[in-house]
Amino acid sequence: MIVDFSPATGLTLVEADDFQRFKLRIRDGGGRLPDLPGIVFVDDANALVSIDAVTRLPGAPDTQAWRAGFGKMIDYAATKGWIDSVTNAIRAHVERGP
Repeated sequence: MIVDFSPATGLTLVEADDFQRFKLRIRDGGGRLPDLPGIVFVDDANALVSIDAVTRLPGAPDTQAWRAGFGKMIDYAATKGWIDSVTNAIRAHVERGP
């Protein structure tokens, strides 16, 4: 699952059915980290992405099956320490690219 950002299209969710990985891809960012709603950058390589925001992104399926799969992904991420319970956010690797 990829939270994708480009200045032209904003935030979207792509590969939404891939519950095995989670990352934030910043395209055409000009080298600096953008100010994005629901996302807090921990450092240049990691960000905390609001779990609730992910479900509202364009590209997020609005089906019970998808929400169940996403919930299982969140549960697994919690066992690895990738969930920030204070902000209800999941840690994402930040990738920059075209």
